[in-house]
Amino acid sequence: MKVLLLVFLSLSFSILANDHLMKKDGFIEVQKVVHNYKIAPWAVLSNKNKNLFQANWPFALSSIGHTTASYQQYGWDKYFHHGLDVRGEAGESILSATDGKIVNIENYASSDLYWEVAVLDTHGFLWQYHHVDKNSIPQKIKDAYSTGASIKMGDKLGEIVYWPVVTFGERFNHIHLNVLDKNLHYVNPFLLLKKLDDRVAPTINKIGLLQKGKIFPTARIRGSYSLYVNSDDYVLHSKFKVPPYKISYFLDDKPERIVWEFKDLPGGSDNEKYVSDFFQERTCGNYDCRKFYINLNFNKDKPTRFPTAKGSHSIKVVVWDFASNRAEKSFSWTVY
Repeated sequence: MKVLLLVFLSLSFSILANDHLMKKDGFIEVQKVVHNYKIAPWAVLSNKNKNLFQANWPFALSSIGHTTASYQQYGWDKYFHHGLDVRGEAGESILSATDGKIVNIENYASSDLYWEVAVLDTHGFLWQYHHVDKNSIPQKIKDAYSTGASIKMGDKLGEIVYWPVVTFGERFNHIHLNVLDKNLHYVNPFLLLKKLDDRVAPTINKIGLLQKGKIFPTARIRGSYSLYVNSDDYVLHSKFKVPPYKISYFLDDKPERIVWEFKDLPGGSDNEKYVSDFFQERTCGNYDCRKFYINLNFNKDKPTRFPTAKGSHSIKVVVWDFASNRAEKSFSWTVY
């Protein structure tokens, strides 16, 4: 019997809004399948010094178009991208990054751009390959879905569909690759894939003050407030900006505080939760605009309070990409 992978909400949304239709509702049947594996993969991955494995990339990528951290807003809704946009050529073969079983082949939206092939690997991770050309899915893969037969790493799952959008001067042919753990939380695929030769450090463009959710125009303030960092990065490209992988700071020479590290999403299986707390005004993420203003007092449980004592204060912000390239910048302000 075929495994029912997802039950999707009926949404009225632009068909070109990437993978926003991947909602959190209805993971019942696939959760049963994942929990049949006795290994607890996320417990292993939480050890920063050890990855479970390094899978092959599905094809010889040209660049990364979006990361798990990327801010997306193609309509009213805002959300974390929750996976990688791996760019390649239309018609290029998509090879399974792992051994496993085919647990879904589905058109998950209202356009043929949105075909998924999903593989449950032998460690218990669910790999969702999106934007597969439906006419290219091999009969062998369809049969494996029907019979429950295993597939091998390197087996062809299909081909990259032709993407009808040009963004920042380039055709955006790509697959969207999600990885989910046994709890159906989005895992950053970078953690499981072979490391890229990324030698370009992120950039910190500006640090400043926030008050009542708005960017404050000066470096003198009173009352409650926060700070933001405007930062971006590139992965094997010079136009497709993405947010940093990790953000931290040192406040008034106190110990380091990590704002967030995108091993996973703040909301776990919910790619909308916390997005408006993490990103602030002037942030944009669509086919025409990419800017990231990150709230430095972000905390899932309780927002950090910055000092209200009168006088001068300083902060050193540090940002990393996944390859451990880093940048830092300092900012001072006065509370009066």
